[in-house]
Amino acid sequence: MLQPLENESLASWIHAMARHRGQEAVALLREFQLNRDGALSMAQTRLRPEAARRLHRRTGVEEGRLHQMTLARYAGNALPHLPVSPWTDYAAVHQWRSWAWLSDHRARWCPKCLREKDLRWPLAWMLPWTFACLEHRVFMATECIRCLSPVHFGRHLSLDRQCQATPVERRRYQYGYDEPCEFPITLHRPLPVSDDSLLLLQERINAWLGGSPSVGDRQFVSVTAVMIMLVTPAMMLRSGEDPAIVCHLRGPGGAGLVQEPRPWADPLRVAAAACVARRLTRYDASPAEVARSIQDLRSVDHREVPWRLDAMDWAYGSALRPNAYVDELVRRGVITIGSFGRW
Repeated sequence: MLQPLENESLASWIHAMARHRGQEAVALLREFQLNRDGALSMAQTRLRPEAARRLHRRTGVEEGRLHQMTLARYAGNALPHLPVSPWTDYAAVHQWRSWAWLSDHRARWCPKCLREKDLRWPLAWMLPWTFACLEHRVFMATECIRCLSPVHFGRHLSLDRQCQATPVERRRYQYGYDEPCEFPITLHRPLPVSDDSLLLLQERINAWLGGSPSVGDRQFVSVTAVMIMLVTPAMMLRSGEDPAIVCHLRGPGGAGLVQEPRPWADPLRVAAAACVARRLTRYDASPAEVARSIQDLRSVDHREVPWRLDAMDWAYGSALRPNAYVDELVRRGVITIGSFGRW
């Protein structure tokens, strides 16, 4: 029986076993009776006890390790609101697909890891908090290098070998079908991380995700969650910043004057937010002092319109409630709390 890799996703392991056996993943799901849980997308969120016992009997993998391969591993930190029966809570599904939890199944990956491990990937790649690969010192990829379309997890959370997007400018109408891009995602050329301090920031975030952060790490992550929404190019105009981040933020796809509806989907923006959060929390500043600094930094870019934060996201999602920094920014008018639903 093929054993899971360290920190591997349950979905990755299931698909690797199917490839190893030379069978379809759907057939293996039926064999393991995971299709009773509404396919792997539900089981990937949280394994029911009976499903974990079934998998243990059939594969020999300990139940505790199986639970660690699901998103329930991050309950209380990156996933503060995780219902007992996943995907039956509309509010939770709305948050997972909208903000800092699953990014609507938009994939991020390290091409070198996929090549070396036969397309097997760790669970942390499903969370937008992972912006860099510590092993290969590169930023995570999120879109096809040929057609520039976002790459998504496929059915049952598979990570396809080729890009399946059909961009309008590349469509070929042969036999009534649109031809997908089909560029191998393992051939993507990721941006290298030139600033070693960025890798240390990813390690601090990983410590928080793993449930063993220091008090300083928690403060740093809380400010990072805020700055992912509020970061501007002017905040990065300092010597020593990674040039890839600075160029990205100053470009049309970075932090423009129009509010970005999905800021968490961009690894470079997450990295930029972590850089700013590191500076703001370096001297143990109070939430009021941090909020004042953020307000001053945003005024350089003439950001007068407040960021509209959904009330449900504020309660459970990307703001990591309770978050004293959000409270201060709301008081200063940098953030305003809106009603349920997107604008």
